[in-house]
Amino acid sequence: MLPFPKSLPFSLLRRSFASRSFVLGSGLQRRYRFRSLPHAPRFPPPTVRRRPPPIPASIPPGAFSHLGGQFRCVSGGAASAAAAARDRSSRNILMYLLAVVTAMVGASYAAVPLYRRFCQATGYGGTVQRRESVEEKIARHAREGTTTSREIVVQFNADVADGMPWKFTPTQREVRVKPGESALAFYTAENRSSTPITGVSTYNVTPMKAAVYFNKIQCFCFEEQRLLPGEQIDMPVFFYIDPEFETDPKMVGINNLILSYTFFKVNEDQS
Repeated sequence: MLPFPKSLPFSLLRRSFASRSFVLGSGLQRRYRFRSLPHAPRFPPPTVRRRPPPIPASIPPGAFSHLGGQFRCVSGGAASAAAAARDRSSRNILMYLLAVVTAMVGASYAAVPLYRRFCQATGYGGTVQRRESVEEKIARHAREGTTTSREIVVQFNADVADGMPWKFTPTQREVRVKPGESALAFYTAENRSSTPITGVSTYNVTPMKAAVYFNKIQCFCFEEQRLLPGEQIDMPVFFYIDPEFETDPKMVGINNLILSYTFFKVNEDQS
């Protein structure tokens, strides 16, 4: 293959894509074929990097903010307004967090009375649902002359929560009573620790569907009991079974009721 003339000007060349050769002009008939390399390296196009415009000397430093690799001019008033907006947002978030913490603390203190009212209103968890006072029920059935013959066995259970160093037991295991009659039972609590402890109890009646007919006339539940080291007390429970228990078809086959109490330790700091 003939060498390509170095002194030939570029204006005399024209490229023929059909024959993949360079044809010389001005009557020259020599053709110089161009052979491409089988593995010619391909280089990526050069990347053009744009430099940010220089900051004029007349603008004070701090008047530019760098965002996304570019400089954006910010006036002094806009910068102060943005800083004030950030401060207001931070204060709003702080106030919101304080309100959430305060609400959680208040809910923890109000949990026991709210739970008691909820259970008494709905009968949830076997808690007696209050609609008519016990005295009104007794007086109404006395006027109506209601009599019953069915005998019910009421059993008693006592528990203490974890961390409560008390001995808490029922004085009797069970009593037998007829609907329309009242009965008296006792529970015994003893402080077996070396420090005074205050406790409060909750109760429930099972089966839960029979709790609406179980009425407490006198009870120690939801009342704080403070015992000195080694002190022991007897706590009475005076209850009444509604005569409608016998006539309710849902109570067929239910002859046993269980009255359960659980004592919890009261934090002295909160009390």
